[in-house]
Amino acid sequence: MTVAAHDSSILESIQRPRSVFQRNINLVRELSITAFKLKYTGSALGYVWSLIKPLMLFGIMYLVFSILLGAGRKAWDFPVQLLVAIVAWTFFTEATTTAMNSVAGNGDLIRKASFPRWILVAASTTSAMLTFAINTALVVIITFALGHLDLTWISLLAPLYYLELIVLVLGLSMLLSALFVFFRDLGHIWEILTLVLFYGSAVVFPFATIQQYSKKLADIAGLNPIAQIITDLRHVLIQPAKVPSMASMIGPLVIIPIVLSVGVFILGFTVFHKLTPRFAESL
Repeated sequence: MTVAAHDSSILESIQRPRSVFQRNINLVRELSITAFKLKYTGSALGYVWSLIKPLMLFGIMYLVFSILLGAGRKAWDFPVQLLVAIVAWTFFTEATTTAMNSVAGNGDLIRKASFPRWILVAASTTSAMLTFAINTALVVIITFALGHLDLTWISLLAPLYYLELIVLVLGLSMLLSALFVFFRDLGHIWEILTLVLFYGSAVVFPFATIQQYSKKLADIAGLNPIAQIITDLRHVLIQPAKVPSMASMIGPLVIIPIVLSVGVFILGFTVFHKLTPRFAESL
């Protein structure tokens, strides 16, 4: 699908008479599916790349941190802990990075049609969620078949942690996409920040390693919503009795990263709504 055909299809969808709610839902669906298809257009492997990238990152991180540096060497389930974290982290970075350009990259569409601008961010995030859903389903199926997942009643909490991740991603996406229209250096800043977050979120090693090193440092690092989400996902999906939850390590402070996730969403929505009237004149 060409960019011109893409814009024409979207404009046609906007102009069709229907209820506002139905039109917005259809727009999100059409934009997200189109973005998902365009992402792999022209590549030989197509959608397979959505599986290869997290697996390649997993392989490299496992080789470097587990085999060479010995991180998680005492944990027999460390490979699956790493895989669960890599899939969640890949969604976080892909969704926020692509959403950052969702408004600035659609200047023509914004000038040609009238529709809620948040739809562009929601569609971008939904497109990333399609890849995330595929990767998560495959990880759960394969690791459960191999006996590495211990799915019990406590595993029912996993959707809540995934929902928290989505809320955090949506908030950051709205905030970044709105600010990126006016501050293009934000792309480079976010690239550096995600690198810092990667190592500060215990993606490549169990969070308990930080606690063993310093309880005070663990209390601070545990306030990071990504670290809390990844740690709790590991807890509810992989040996709950052996993989500690964030609450068991930092106590009542665990409420802070959850509140921060909701706070980031509210902040992102507020900033996006406030800056929306200035988008057209700046693009």
